[in-house]
Amino acid sequence: MNIFGFPLCTVAALALGAVFFLGGAPGFAQSTQNGEDSVTNGPKVNTQRYGDWLLECYEPAVNGVSCQIKQRVVHKESSQNILLMTVTYSPKEKSNMVQYVLPLDFLLGPGVGVNIGDFQAVARVNRCAAQGCVIEGKTEEAFINAMKAATDLGRFVMMSRAGKKVGISFSATGFTKAYNEMRAQNSKYAIGHFTGRQFQLPRGR
Repeated sequence: MNIFGFPLCTVAALALGAVFFLGGAPGFAQSTQNGEDSVTNGPKVNTQRYGDWLLECYEPAVNGVSCQIKQRVVHKESSQNILLMTVTYSPKEKSNMVQYVLPLDFLLGPGVGVNIGDFQAVARVNRCAAQGCVIEGKTEEAFINAMKAATDLGRFVMMSRAGKKVGISFSATGFTKAYNEMRAQNSKYAIGHFTGRQFQLPRGR
């Protein structure tokens, strides 16, 4: 499916329980085949929107992490997902973890450019499936800092099969507040899990 060149819009992913990630990435809530089943049978999900980012917190925690933040970019006309970005902080790993789900139909060899503010990096695709190609793993603190400081849109840059550079933009609006709350909740969970204390998750509006 060739989606490049179409108008895009950036929105926070607001569907409760609709977790889109593929495979077994540690630190992330995993997808189900049926979004309704995930609400009925999966962990309870509390959400809070911060600009273009959505904070999701799970009761009980999933894969040892209670909260993650995410953003999806959709096709304006078809509402199909073009990009799914997720960020979480793992107190156990003392690392920020990211997962990006990108569309198919681009060359894997050159990698994917990740540009936001002064931050520039090339990421390698871990795997591809029918839903898209996935990049996941630990990310540099420089990326988080660039997201917090950003005043313009970020951009993923790929090479199309025709040999042309194509890009998908994403927003940093609301990232700082969403990230800080997510990290605080995950740190509280790690302390509470270790000591047996409970803490209050943020409630969606």
